Amino acid sequence: MLKLGRLFAARKARDRAPAPALLRVPLDLSDPAFVQDPYPSYAWLRTHCPVAEVQGGGFLLSRHADIKAAFTDKRLSNAPSRFSTLAPRNAGKYVAADLASRIPPFQDGDAHRLSRQMISRAFYNAFAGFDRMLEELAQKHVHHLSPQSDLIADGAMPFALGSMCRFCGITASTEDMKPLTQAFFHLFAPLRDAQAFESVNDALGTFRQVIAASLDRGPPQGSLLAELHIFAEGQAGLDRADVVDACLLVFADGVENVEAAVASAFLVFAQADLLPGLRSGAVDLDAAIAEAMRLQTPAQFIPRVAAESFDIHGVQIGKDMPVFLALASGNRDADVFDTPDSFDAGRDLSDVLTFGQGRHRCIGEPLAKAQVAALLKAVLAAGFRADLTQPVGYHSRIGHRWPTSVILTT
Repeated sequence: MLKLGRLFAARKARDRAPAPALLRVPLDLSDPAFVQDPYPSYAWLRTHCPVAEVQGGGFLLSRHADIKAAFTDKRLSNAPSRFSTLAPRNAGKYVAADLASRIPPFQDGDAHRLSRQMISRAFYNAFAGFDRMLEELAQKHVHHLSPQSDLIADGAMPFALGSMCRFCGITASTEDMKPLTQAFFHLFAPLRDAQAFESVNDALGTFRQVIAASLDRGPPQGSLLAELHIFAEGQAGLDRADVVDACLLVFADGVENVEAAVASAFLVFAQADLLPGLRSGAVDLDAAIAEAMRLQTPAQFIPRVAAESFDIHGVQIGKDMPVFLALASGNRDADVFDTPDSFDAGRDLSDVLTFGQGRHRCIGEPLAKAQVAALLKAVLAAGFRADLTQPVGYHSRIGHRWPTSVILTT
């Protein structure tokens, strides 16, 4: 934490900072300039507009303290708004709505408790010893890389897909699974195009069929799908559909955000000139990855919905209004992290928001960290570095900041 004198000095410096040229309130979260680099906007918002109106409805919280408080604020719900296409009333109409009704990111109360208990128990049973298998898989995928390879398309993507098929016990072509994991993350942002929403529903339906077919064939003992099935069989209130959707959630998260974390961390390492220290062991890889994900957070913000009307910092939040928790902004809040825009592998990350906090913290965090570490360890050992002369673009996906490519060189 900053000492008081330094804290006030930091606040005064931020107060003098002009607004980024392209910043507009209400915020356009899909603006290409914001997607490319949202951090100057976050910094200005934390000081001048910590509860910022968002185009299309809702508000974005940018301060660490407000985000942290929101995780346990009962006035904020995980369940979709009654006006949303994902609302429980649409469960019989849309695959996306039915899926949302069965998985923890969109649940509250007893439903959330039961789903989370099942996933947590099955996850840790399946994860025991799996990290050793990850190193073997990582080496296999890095062996095929060469200068001018794309770290994401040629390395992180096939590795993440292959490791999640193995972890979950899914028998399917990894190439066929990629469009399905991409479709899943459309649930976390407004999708107002009817044709696009129909495509997402179709893909999610296929995703369910793939997992259900693996369940019918009998998944390998100790896999996530097998462990989920064992738990659900002895638990009232859970059925086959809950098992399939829980597996779908873990699978998708273990692909998309892991790809982004690998690429983002490797870019941070290159920009901070850390590769020699990481290869020699002078810099701890696990600590460096955690700090890199604080600086470049793949899941930029997560949604909540106001269960009742209330105000934050004098801003009235109406019932059913979306509230977005900007994890990436909180991860650079100078009230919590000293020199927040700089890399420091030795800093205290106990209050980092990368994987959320509290009862909705990401269950798959240990697996994601192990996946990222295994692949980056293999990439470092192979002597690759990122070609920083190549521009880095980002997918136009609201709520997530995922690099499109990272070209390797030696």
